[in-house]
Amino acid sequence: MRFIPLLLALPCALLADFPKVYNSDPGDAQPPTPQQALAKLKLPVGFQATLFAAEPDVQNPVAMAWDSKGRMWVAENYTYAERSKRFDLALRDRVIILEDKDNDGVAETRKVFTDDVQMLTSVEVGHGGTWLMCPPQVLFIPDANGDDIPDGPPQVMLDGFTVAKDNYHNFANGLRWGPDGWLYGRCGHSCPASLGVPGTPEAERIPMKGGIWRFHPQRKTVEVLTHGTTNPWGHDWDKNGEMFFINTVTGHLWHLMPGAHLHDTSPSLNPGVYQRLDTIADHYHFDTSGSWQESRDGKANDLGGGHAHIGMMIYQADQWPNEYRDKLFTLNMHGRRANVERLERLGSGYVGKHEPDVFLTEDEWFRGIEISTGPDGSGYLLDWSDTGECHDSTGVHRTSGRIFKISYEKPSARQPALYPRCLIGEGKLQTIWKQYQAGQTTPAMLLSHLKDGNEYVRAWAIRLLTDHWPLDTLKSQRPTGADAATAFDESIYTSLVHLAKTEPSSAVRLTLASTLQRLPLQHRALLASALVKHKEDAQDKFLPSLVWYGLIPLGNSDPQALVTVAKDSQWPDTTRWITRNLASRLEKNATPLNALLKNTSKQPDAHRIAILQGMSEAFQGWRKAPKPEAWDSFISQPPQGSEKAIRELSTLFGDGRALDEVKALALDDQAPLENRLEALKTLLDARPADLRALCEKLLDVRGLNGLAAKGLAQFDDPAIGQKLASNYRKFSQEDRPGIIAALVSRPSFAKVLLDQVGAGKIPRSELSAFHARQIRGLNDKSLTKKLTEVWGELRDSAGDKTKLIEDLKAKLSPDVLAKADLSKGRAMYQICAACHVMYGEGGKVGPDLTGSGRANLDYLLENIVDPSGVVSADYRMSMLTLKDGRVLSGVIARQNDRTLTLRLMTEETTVEKSEITKQDTSPVSMMPEGLLMAFQPDQIRDLIAYLMHPSQVPLPK
Repeated sequence: MRFIPLLLALPCALLADFPKVYNSDPGDAQPPTPQQALAKLKLPVGFQATLFAAEPDVQNPVAMAWDSKGRMWVAENYTYAERSKRFDLALRDRVIILEDKDNDGVAETRKVFTDDVQMLTSVEVGHGGTWLMCPPQVLFIPDANGDDIPDGPPQVMLDGFTVAKDNYHNFANGLRWGPDGWLYGRCGHSCPASLGVPGTPEAERIPMKGGIWRFHPQRKTVEVLTHGTTNPWGHDWDKNGEMFFINTVTGHLWHLMPGAHLHDTSPSLNPGVYQRLDTIADHYHFDTSGSWQESRDGKANDLGGGHAHIGMMIYQADQWPNEYRDKLFTLNMHGRRANVERLERLGSGYVGKHEPDVFLTEDEWFRGIEISTGPDGSGYLLDWSDTGECHDSTGVHRTSGRIFKISYEKPSARQPALYPRCLIGEGKLQTIWKQYQAGQTTPAMLLSHLKDGNEYVRAWAIRLLTDHWPLDTLKSQRPTGADAATAFDESIYTSLVHLAKTEPSSAVRLTLASTLQRLPLQHRALLASALVKHKEDAQDKFLPSLVWYGLIPLGNSDPQALVTVAKDSQWPDTTRWITRNLASRLEKNATPLNALLKNTSKQPDAHRIAILQGMSEAFQGWRKAPKPEAWDSFISQPPQGSEKAIRELSTLFGDGRALDEVKALALDDQAPLENRLEALKTLLDARPADLRALCEKLLDVRGLNGLAAKGLAQFDDPAIGQKLASNYRKFSQEDRPGIIAALVSRPSFAKVLLDQVGAGKIPRSELSAFHARQIRGLNDKSLTKKLTEVWGELRDSAGDKTKLIEDLKAKLSPDVLAKADLSKGRAMYQICAACHVMYGEGGKVGPDLTGSGRANLDYLLENIVDPSGVVSADYRMSMLTLKDGRVLSGVIARQNDRTLTLRLMTEETTVEKSEITKQDTSPVSMMPEGLLMAFQPDQIRDLIAYLMHPSQVPLPK
């Protein structure tokens, strides 16, 4: 198989101008040769692969696109660097054009289109030039005559794609033309965006924290289509024009539903989003009960190889066998393979089913980063070709890169390379898309398609009819282009409402649900009411959420309209969220909630229970709430199974009879323990005058004493602290962390805690560094002195951190780490487990360590020795001083106008903001510096070796 070096074709002037490319990975490791890498690729029977291009002609390929001539455009990224640098801006990135004119699977020609850009993550071609994603900007390089020579310097078309200071991945990427003529792209959540065309004031920009966006090249309009996910890095459209995209973690497969809020690890930007949609895949490609690292290196063939999915293609050509047509392919980095998904309809949306994996390789340097269908129907794989973790934290091997072409038997001649490939062909949808892009459709023509027999034609008619209507993007109904607000059409709206009432397809109803966010606020309730009357959609995975996302702004603008929708609703989830929104406004405006509670006796129990659930969720953390006028009437005929919720809400509303029932239940030693626990929780929230006496009665009741102690901690009496500390061993192992948390919340409690630790009655190991930091945060000099005496020194500065890291690194050589006792290391790790999850266990105050870059010694030492060097906003410690004298420290999980939820080591606790007298946010990490200083060398060795180990080990016997 031949491979022709192409570098000689590059003009000498460009070679001289381009900065010298260097490798920064440690040592002088070299990948297998391109031919060896090709030989390591394992294909299904009948398939063959060729080396389309490789180094030195292509290096660090990060993205590709196809032009109308069937040529491949490749983005080469050299500026991305290891973690300590993030980017080396002494280097530059470039775009090259590769062409295989004789279709033998090997590119014969290579051109450099530009070599004067930086931080390049994507390339796309069209509309008279080339489009480049170079965060924080989208650039357009004009080339009107198509001679592959830029007509001028890059033009900034869109900006605001943040390159976060505390991160070095999750960058914006993925430029691709959609069937509607918009330019689509992706954005990771660690680099949140604030989008607009150049010069857009900050107040008018569109916020985005992960998800999909699109930009119209003529109208200069930008929209954020979805919010959430972690790091999407691949998308494509199927034959029906439905877009799907791939994400690295927190679920790998998603369906684009404009207006959706998708699962993420950080709080939503929209406080009205109470529940986010999850991945559409019915599986994961790693073991979620343990470490994803156990699925690396192709060891878990039944799962798929790991969590990191990069690049995506829905195969729609006919060069490969028919069994692969319409299947979704994505590259699994740790598994060194392509995962295959079968997309099936599930209600209004889809579910992804795992098909057998294909295109496996034994090349440990394989880093597949993009997969695409070429002009002749073959598949093409970009290989970044490097080792180390996903983010190249140890350095970047820049002088390698490969592109493989995968065909079935002998490929036929090339065809025009349109993107997306769903535009190829002359079906009705393809015709509509081409007509629309050419400006040949009219509203009347599109309205006629609403009666078409194909559900996807009807769905696309809705999308194109409303394409000019502005998308609500978290703030007010804000246009993003000149006169955009005038595009709304009443006659089209009337047709859509009629369609919502009669439409038999749930997929079309889903499109209508997305369209809610394009409507002026005063027009949303009518369309929503037509949708929520479809009882058959009550358990649909997507529709209830999409409708609610479109209704959220009405809570402010027209809450009575929400009442109208709720009364029509046959969907419990949507009813619950509407109720929650209205109930949360009870003190400011009780009329809407009362209107919702009235005249519900004829409603089914599921509807009324949803109302109760929504009220319970709204009042979480409230101590008291005014009783709605319609409450007594509502509970006069209680729905079956609602006794607990009614009792708790009645207590919240100050009903003395309900409160007496709750007290009696908590003290009833004949009642089931779980019922007594729920009653005690209700009492802790209600705080009756005799709460202390009640809790003291339960302090010796096994199973209730932990919660009773939490109730007693609300009272500022040193005697309580003494009682909790002296009886520490009477509490179960599960309750003890909560007792420690209570004892560090007040100076008087902390004193007796330290006395008990000093006397050896409470093990020193029970007090974590997090607890120690909270004690010192009480700002009591005598406590700090006592803490140092009985526990150890907690320092804000570890001196010369760089020198300390180097000293530790020298002592922790591979030979030393090889002698570590991993089981003892796991035992040592318990000091970390108070805050961090690993292998599914531990606290959730800090980041999950399971999928971090902990296999790298530099990464570990930097984060342990200098934890405040990079502090994500999601993990900054907040310290709340309450009116009752307690000081609580943790991470703010979420908040609204009334309450704040703090994530502590042992639990989440919600407090009313009116109870907070002081709130401080620390600029430093919750993890203290100098953590390793208290340990012996062998303990440090065992801990570090355990943290670096890729799988769980047993505890010492």
